[in-house]
Amino acid sequence: MGERRILASVKAFSRCARILAAAGAGLAVSWAIAGPGSAQSMNTGITAPGGLIYVANLGAGSVTAYGAGSSGSVTPVLTIGDPNISGTIWDPWGVTFDATGHMYVQSFIANATTFVFPPGARAGTPPSRVFEVQGPDNSSIAVDGQGFAYVLGGELGSTIAVAPQGASGTAGNGYFVPPVRTIALDGSFNPWPGLLAVDGQNEVLAAVGRAQGNAIEVFAGGPNGAASPVRVISGPDTGLDACSPPCKAPIAYSRLTGRIYAAVSTGPTTHISVFAGNASGDARPVRTIEGPATGLAGMVITGIAVSPLDGTIYAMVKSSQLGTGAIYAYSRFANGNVAPVRTFTDSGDGFANAAGIAVAPW
Repeated sequence: MGERRILASVKAFSRCARILAAAGAGLAVSWAIAGPGSAQSMNTGITAPGGLIYVANLGAGSVTAYGAGSSGSVTPVLTIGDPNISGTIWDPWGVTFDATGHMYVQSFIANATTFVFPPGARAGTPPSRVFEVQGPDNSSIAVDGQGFAYVLGGELGSTIAVAPQGASGTAGNGYFVPPVRTIALDGSFNPWPGLLAVDGQNEVLAAVGRAQGNAIEVFAGGPNGAASPVRVISGPDTGLDACSPPCKAPIAYSRLTGRIYAAVSTGPTTHISVFAGNASGDARPVRTIEGPATGLAGMVITGIAVSPLDGTIYAMVKSSQLGTGAIYAYSRFANGNVAPVRTFTDSGDGFANAAGIAVAPW
């Protein structure tokens, strides 16, 4: 019953947000140039220290981007709003990038469309592709090095649908593109962003909520992999099963560090665990960020990402899924009871609608 109540609340919030936005001044998109910084995004042309962090804001919100070196209360340097494409619903939950810099924005509600924006997209840039590979209610997306997109959803159970390379739908069929493969997960439907990642072997990783203990299941990627995972990370030593339903654990993988990252929201012991890239079974994390100095106690983490430039760990930390929050940045080798090196929040809405996050791969 807990899962049903949360899903109903999230759907109601998404619908209300969409209605309110439509009743307002419209779904405008805008962008602004940030101040001087030490590094420049070669695709957007926007200067920002350490690159850009992108945030998906659910409901009728925008995808907003911030300098990775931001601190305090800041405004986005880039905002991408509803492209207003007929037959689609814009409800950003997940955001990710492929190896060529294309940005994928995953809507959650209704037809659960995926919007793909070209490298360097700014306000007003239309998607280069739109597709729906399964529905309704998709929450997470990941893209491997070969261009296969993985979309997590399904109200009756958790399923990953594998979209073909270059998937592109049309309005005539609701933008539906048949998946080249589906992967049934050993767990309940989790309406939460950030539950998928891909590793350096083009394997797809899925964070799974299970009655017998939460897990990270790893599957061979692409169109022809087996139905069973190649390995599963689960057990008391992992710390993944330290919370009771509805427990969520957004995950990330870093090609720079070769590590798997899991953010487990467990109330007073909310933590971020870092696993070896080849971890399997009841594996202990190589590092865990936990304790009063971390600022994570009693908080909920809706998204986690790792900088491809320097390995900094970024987490969207909130008072509740629909509460305000901030992005916490931890050093690459952070371990134990350590404070974030910096935090920042959106000066407008305080990240009240924030869901998944991603760091641009440049």
